[in-house]
Amino acid sequence: MARIVLHLTLRKHAEEKEIELSLQEPMPLLGFLASRQIPADQVGLVVRNGRWEDKNTCLIHNDDRIELFPFLQGG
Repeated sequence: MARIVLHLTLRKHAEEKEIELSLQEPMPLLGFLASRQIPADQVGLVVRNGRWEDKNTCLIHNDDRIELFPFLQGG
């Protein structure tokens, strides 16, 4: 089972902070985002199992922990 964790402002796009998925085969992160209506352009950082990943090429596998962070802004 894969676990997707939404941080900060990305939480407003889901009912829960963590989403669990049982996958038959790897799923592209962009496909997951589209299926949950989470705008990919708002995802600034993807961490898969403790390592940074490119959101455009990231595949979700069972037993993965994916953390999604929005773009951070500040002054």
